[in-house]
Amino acid sequence: MRENFTTEHLENRHRFDAWRDAVCSRLIKAEAKQVQAGMFSGRFSYGMLGQFDIANHVSQASMMWQRTPECIRRHPNPDFYLGYICEGSGRLRQNNNETQVSAGDMVIYDASSPFHFAMENVSMNIIHLPRHLIEKEAPAIAAMSGTSLDLSRPGMVALRHMIDEAFRFNAAEEGSCLTEQFANTLFTVISVGLNLQKSDEGLKPSLYSRVMSYLRQHLQDHDLSVAQIANAHHVSPRTLSRVFAANGTTPMNCVWHERLLACHKALAEGKARNITQVALDHGFSDMSHFSLAFRKAFGYTPSSLLHSASGQPGS
Repeated sequence: MRENFTTEHLENRHRFDAWRDAVCSRLIKAEAKQVQAGMFSGRFSYGMLGQFDIANHVSQASMMWQRTPECIRRHPNPDFYLGYICEGSGRLRQNNNETQVSAGDMVIYDASSPFHFAMENVSMNIIHLPRHLIEKEAPAIAAMSGTSLDLSRPGMVALRHMIDEAFRFNAAEEGSCLTEQFANTLFTVISVGLNLQKSDEGLKPSLYSRVMSYLRQHLQDHDLSVAQIANAHHVSPRTLSRVFAANGTTPMNCVWHERLLACHKALAEGKARNITQVALDHGFSDMSHFSLAFRKAFGYTPSSLLHSASGQPGS
């Protein structure tokens, strides 16, 4: 079922804040502001297509979306988003990439790293791509964040048509089985389209991407170290450290960050009732250190998140 929101019935002074809150509460937590004060008109629709979130947002104004490091810290989200510009223009900047977009363009952005997206009277269709699914099928997607897709490459015409169809698709009329088939086909077309952006060499995930995938699969290993990670990828610890330094971090900082994100996800989704077990399952052995690190990363304690997820009052 599709949710629809419009600012038409609101006084102008309340419109932008209400529209921004509707988008952020359902799609992605980010900071948004109007470039110039004045009249604002906006619409937002959101729904599920199979297992994928799809949304359309329309803003009749000059504005800026920003996912800042502080926003990422307080609202962790590891996933990717595909944006199809229906109307208007904008400029996206992320991961040392910057691209100017207009109607008909498609962009990739990554919620796990900061981005700036300036928009001018934009209508955009958005598809939420869970990282654990899309990286298996399109391993080079991280390198595309902050870029617009090359529309001259094979698969792009089919992808644009599929996205158009996705936003006209009536799941209630078609039934759950056909909806799931359509959603899976759309995901396949997206994956193939992304892969066709690159040569065979470009499809190979970078060392950084391979290591990050390895880390997420070995978070429970209490003895995970730079030497162990380097040996698993047949490089020296120094080479590994240089690769992570180029991305503004270190291997062990990423290990701790990914462990905290995994613990946060398990607690937030109500998959655990015991904080100690969650910490141990994700590589922490010192509960005092875990609690301090968790609070520093997210601004609240593991116990308060656990109580919130279970519907109990926190301490």
